[in-house]
Amino acid sequence: MKAMKAIKTISILIIVAILGGWFVFKSLIVFVPVGFVGVRTQEYAVFGSKGVVQKDFPTGWHRDFGPIDTWLLFDSTIQTLEMTRNPEKGSERGRDDINVQSADGYAVSVDVTLKYRIKEGTAHKVFQDTGSGVIYKTTVRTKAEQACMGIFGQMKTEDFYDPRVRVTRSEEVKTVLAEYLGENFIEVVDVLIRDVAFDPEYENKIRRKKLADQEVELNKSMARAEEMSGKTQVIEADTQKKVLIIEREKEAEIIRMKAETDRSIATIAAEADKYVTQKKADADLVNSQKKAEGSLLVRQAEAEGERLRNQAMQGVGGSTIVALEAAKNLNLSDFTVSTQVMDILDLDSMATRLGVPAADK
Repeated sequence: MKAMKAIKTISILIIVAILGGWFVFKSLIVFVPVGFVGVRTQEYAVFGSKGVVQKDFPTGWHRDFGPIDTWLLFDSTIQTLEMTRNPEKGSERGRDDINVQSADGYAVSVDVTLKYRIKEGTAHKVFQDTGSGVIYKTTVRTKAEQACMGIFGQMKTEDFYDPRVRVTRSEEVKTVLAEYLGENFIEVVDVLIRDVAFDPEYENKIRRKKLADQEVELNKSMARAEEMSGKTQVIEADTQKKVLIIEREKEAEIIRMKAETDRSIATIAAEADKYVTQKKADADLVNSQKKAEGSLLVRQAEAEGERLRNQAMQGVGGSTIVALEAAKNLNLSDFTVSTQVMDILDLDSMATRLGVPAADK
């Protein structure tokens, strides 16, 4: 039993020692969270020189020796200063927009957003410069208002309507503000004009001017429309004229092509007729020549036959043939013959009478 009590007592003492050591350790260190840097001030010259330590402490665990060390955290991310007339959206409660008087004398309300951050490794210098962890934000606001009022006050009211001019002026504010805040170890990331509101009187003036400008533009547009209408009519007339000329040229070309075709057809037809006539004449000539040759041959044959006949007539039996031809030519119905004087059945006597020699009988 005594041994058990001794073990229990020892365990409790160990636990108490561990917890005590943990609490002592916790009381001697500090944790810098993500997005912040730590600045340590050494209140007593015990472990070093007294005053602000000349460096920024990053995220992590660092020593904190009670009354010897004092720690302050600074935001190391990009911070936003929203100066707007909307009391629910600004960085501060209430309306805190930039109110400037334009170069032409009208009141203009400008909503401006400023993006900035503490320069890397200079948080301890910011603390030395301001003596606080938040006073630098007031410095940023004050100098931002001064820069905006100085630059925007040079603009005419109409310039605020032009996005290009607004961007140019925002860049100028960024340049001036970077110079202002550079002395306070603040880096300017960007300056944006978010919204612009004008004096109601000026807005009415602008509205009237815009209406007048629109009316002028409308009149110009109508004048241009009339001018274009006249040009359109001229173009239409010229187009119709050109179309008519093209149609006339087309008709003339068709007539010319038709005449050319008719002439070609007539030429071909004449050449065909000439060819036919020539061929017919050649055929007629050949026909005539052949007929003449045939007639000549017939006459030659008749002459040859007559010559041969005459030759035959001159030979033996020729007188007989003559007598025969004479007998053929007799027409017994034309005369009366007395059989007492002439016996027509006596052939020898008849042949003699017809001129046949006695030697040929």
